[in-house]
Amino acid sequence: MAEPGGAPRGAHQPVGSVRRSFAPWTDPAAQAFIRFEDVSRRFGSVAAVDGVDLAIYEREFFCLLGPSGCGKTTLMRMLAGFETPSAGRILLGGQDLAGLPPYRRPVNMMFQSYALFPHMSVAGNIAFGLKQEGLPRSEIEDRVAAILKLVQLEGFGARRPDQLSGGQKQRVALARALVKRPKVLLLDEPLGALDKKLREETQFELMDLQVELGMTFLVVTHDQDEAMTMADRIAVMERGRLAQVGTPAEIYESPATRSVAAFVGDITLFEGTVERRDGEVVSVAGAAGQAFRVVGAPRDGAVAAAGDAVAVAVRPEKMELLADRPEAGPNVLEGEIWDIGYLGDWTTYRVKIADGSIVKVARANAARHVARPLTWEDRVWIRFAPDAAVVLAR
Repeated sequence: MAEPGGAPRGAHQPVGSVRRSFAPWTDPAAQAFIRFEDVSRRFGSVAAVDGVDLAIYEREFFCLLGPSGCGKTTLMRMLAGFETPSAGRILLGGQDLAGLPPYRRPVNMMFQSYALFPHMSVAGNIAFGLKQEGLPRSEIEDRVAAILKLVQLEGFGARRPDQLSGGQKQRVALARALVKRPKVLLLDEPLGALDKKLREETQFELMDLQVELGMTFLVVTHDQDEAMTMADRIAVMERGRLAQVGTPAEIYESPATRSVAAFVGDITLFEGTVERRDGEVVSVAGAAGQAFRVVGAPRDGAVAAAGDAVAVAVRPEKMELLADRPEAGPNVLEGEIWDIGYLGDWTTYRVKIADGSIVKVARANAARHVARPLTWEDRVWIRFAPDAAVVLAR
């Protein structure tokens, strides 16, 4: 039997093998399933979405990531048909969606609020859209039973929404969106109402479900961890535009701009001036006599000429915290421990360095006991490898 996305059950590949081999965006011959072509949406003088060009591929788990007001939900709502582009085109499977009402589009949307009907049972909520389409009762019952099993809610069909936990309500909303077998499932902040542990568990369940169904998922979120965990690719949005599109590893390890680097995870930016560049090795003079050496082509090929103002960007977990002074050289900073945050698996240290700025360093707590623990006001040294940093111009 085919599931909501049309993929057969029983013969699917393990999730890992599917996701590991899935990268159609690297194939020049691959055709985009969803395409935004120079799409804009204006509300008076304000551009909520401004000239977006974006390609999303069939069976991709794609995420629109950004702060509130960046335009990500507006972009999704235009695909769903709830907003009309002020300019540009949106195509799905090669079809221009202009003028097509929401109920005629092969997409379904799961809203952040879940929007369940309080007077209907779980089964009634899930079946609502199928009844609106006039499907036979027997088919509706079969589909509802199948989707309840898929989202692990067997036996909950007769309950009302007020008899469910937050996680169960989320599953009902997901089932209602899937039961109509859309080609694309749109999820607007789908896990925002869940507690941290349940949210983390549900992220992996959604990943497994998406692969099993063979559907295209488009998720809107402001949660970087959520996007990094679930998505095949992420589009980071800023002020209605795309700041960067890439895999989670590309976004995290090679941010295109300072703002992307700062938004996705923690990062320290050491301001400086390029002294020289020798191939992929960039030497940067920082404040208070700091000297940095970075190996790897800068993210923007136009930067890192001698005299350019740049930032050396380093993630907290890529820096080493030392109690003893290391050998002199680049990428070594002296400071004093200012604050300590113990997180169980990690300890975060905020170190005040010579120029007065604070550097965040993260250490994995690999052992229960440390022979020489670091504490407040200790004099320490920070060191990082030349290939642990990136050079950013903007």
